Formats: sequence, structure tokens, C-alpha cells
Amino acid sequence: MNGNNRIADYIKEVCDQIKNKEVHPAITLELENHFAEKIEDYREAGYGEDEATRIAIAEMGDPVDVGRHLHQAHKPRMEWGILAIVGILLGVGLLVLYSLQIAQDEQNWLERQVNGILIGTVALVAILFSDYSKLKRYSRLLYFFTLLLLLFTLSFGDPIYNIPHLDIRVEELNVFYISPFLLIVAIAGIFTEWKENGRFTIMKAIALFMPPCFLLLSVRQDYSIIMFLIGYVTLLIASQANWRAVLSFLGMAFSIIIGKYYLFATPQELDRFFYFLNPYSDPTGKGYQTIQSMETIQSAGMWGHGFGSTMDTLPALESNYIFVYLVHSLGLVAGASIFILGIVLLVRLLLTIKQVKDSYGAMLLSGITTLFFTPFFWSIFMTMGLVPYANVLLPLVSYGYGITQLVLQMALIGLVLNVYRRKDIQPLTKAS
Repeated sequence: MNGNNRIADYIKEVCDQIKNKEVHPAITLELENHFAEKIEDYREAGYGEDEATRIAIAEMGDPVDVGRHLHQAHKPRMEWGILAIVGILLGVGLLVLYSLQIAQDEQNWLERQVNGILIGTVALVAILFSDYSKLKRYSRLLYFFTLLLLLFTLSFGDPIYNIPHLDIRVEELNVFYISPFLLIVAIAGIFTEWKENGRFTIMKAIALFMPPCFLLLSVRQDYSIIMFLIGYVTLLIASQANWRAVLSFLGMAFSIIIGKYYLFATPQELDRFFYFLNPYSDPTGKGYQTIQSMETIQSAGMWGHGFGSTMDTLPALESNYIFVYLVHSLGLVAGASIFILGIVLLVRLLLTIKQVKDSYGAMLLSGITTLFFTPFFWSIFMTMGLVPYANVLLPLVSYGYGITQLVLQMALIGLVLNVYRRKDIQPLTKAS
């Protein structure tokens, strides 16, 4: 048996121990290069081809042991902690909606939320077992598709509360609400490509920001522009743009947004901000909801008023004010537990970002973390009067905007788990 056949047999036996076949080509290439270097060194030392090959193979060690070691290093992994917290949040959402149905005799929320969870679970599993890196090649397509979708909705959408929606038969789709999710995922890929090819500049980043910014500003969906701006700045920082460039971008972005509201804001939009600063200046009018929200939380006590308890001082308890009803019925302990779960989930995601070697995967996780935790903490702080009221849902818990929002959130969690699962599936840089 010649040297090449012996090396091929050795590598095959190594790969037979590695169940994840995706890394076989990379491992094969690295081992072949390693053997070639070793054999060349021994030949220069005066050994013949066969003897050099025999010594190189002996130095590598038993192929079964090597293969098992590489299997442990490169097998897909699951972040069970993140999945467990997501499951708890979904369960809490169902529990609170069931309590509301008892209190308000509403029969559709729980059923539709369960349907959303089932569809979202399918989306999560499908994304979990795919290869997230293939998404990068479609980043530009996703960006321009989202822009066209926004333009189409703006031109032909059905206005609901003065915001254009798309009628997709199953439900009225609020494209302006979900567009920041699509845009941030797309821009994560574009920034990664620019960075890898040395084409990243702050001027190109500003040019990429402007079209979606103006489209989102064209409708009265304040929270969407906040989500997009925070997500975009997060990706700028994650791309390691220098701080001067980031601050320049922030100055430009805030100038555009402030200018828009200074010139075109309605009295209602201005009142929402000013009465947030001092809701007691009009306690029975524009400050009423903020005051009622804070007083409800303060009066709930440690254990609340009981499962299924009624509450008629605030609207949209199933969506925007679900955290208030959760505290009202289950108490401050339940509210604090949800907040702490959010902190724990945030910490786990930040730790996951640090563990991911792939720059695109790390960029995706940075954007998704912003997309998830901006509404998570905003929806809680809003009920305490710490941030202005916005039309925002508590992720995985609130019911609202049909099932699209819930499915999208679960799909993003699937993407997070996919990146973590594949974080150790990397080409070897050095054979051992």
C-alpha cells in the first residue's frame, strides 16, 4: 500500500468517528495539509517516502481517538437555557391570556396564540436545523425586498388606525411593524460582507440607512423607527466602526428624526411625549393611562388580586398592557420574575455572541438581541412611566397583530439557536 492510500485510509477512519458530515471536507483538507508538511520535513531529513509517511501517521496517533476528539470539538450544540426561558415566557403568555379570557369572556385570544405558537415552533425547528450562513448571500435581496414591500404597502395598503396594512387573507399584516426585523437581519449580512471585503465606510452605511428611515418616518409608527435606529447603531458598533463615525451617524439620524417631528408631528404625538414627562398635569386626560398603569402595579401587592381577576381601567390588556395585567392578577413577584428572566436571557445571548467565531453569526446575534430586548424592556418600563407610551408588545407573551409577530419572534429565536448550535462547526486552523 503506497503512502497516499495509507493517509487516505487514516483520514477516512478519523472521519468515520465524526457524525457531523458537514465538517468532513474541512477536516480532510487540514489533515492532508498536515501530513504533506510532516512528510516533507522527514524527507528533507533523509527519510524515504514510505518511512516518512509511516512516522507521520504514527505521530498523529490512533485515528479512532483523533476522530472522537474532533467529534466532540465539532458536534452541533444546543443552548438549552435559552430554549427553556423561551418556553417559560410562552407559557406565562398563555396563562395570562387565559386569565383575561376568564375575566373578559373573550374566546379568541388563547386559541389564536396557541396557533401562533404551533406555527412558530415549526418555523423555529426548521431554522434551527438549517445552515444560517447561507442566509448571508440573500442579504441584499432581503433588504431591497423589504423596501419594495414598504413602498407597496404605503401605496396600496388598507389603512387601519392611519397605518397602511397588507391584507394577506389570514390577517391584516402590519408591514411597518415587522420591517425592522427584516431590515436588521439583512443589514447584518451586508455589513459583514463589506467588512470582509474592506469596503465598509460610514458614508455607505448612511446611504443604506436613509431609504428605510424615510419610509418608516412616512407613517405614524414611532416605535418602528426607534427599533430600526437602535438595531442599526448596534450593528455599526458590532462592525467595529470607530466611535467618531458612530457618533456622527447618531447626530445625523437624530437630526432627521427630530426635524421630522418638529415640522410634521401632530398635536397627539407631541402630547404623548410631553405628558409622559408629567402625566399628572392632565390626570384624567392625556396622562390617564400612564397614571392608571403605575397605580395598578403599585396596588397589586406581592401576590396580586388573583387569577381571572377583572380590570377595566386600561385598554389593550392582552397586548400593550399585558405586563400591567400580569402584575395585577399574579402580583409583583410574577412581574419581577418576568423581568429577571429577561435579564438572564439577555446575559445568555451576550455570552453566546462572545463564543461565536463566525463574524456573520456574531453580527446576526447582535442585531437579534436588539430586536428582542428593545421591545421586551420598553414594554415593561412603559407601564412604570419610565419611557413614553408606544404601540409595543412584550415578546412571546403579548397577543397582538395576529400571529405574525409571534411567529417572527420564534423564528428569530430559531436563528439564535442555529448560530449557537453551529458555533463549533468551523474549519480547523491547526490539526492536532
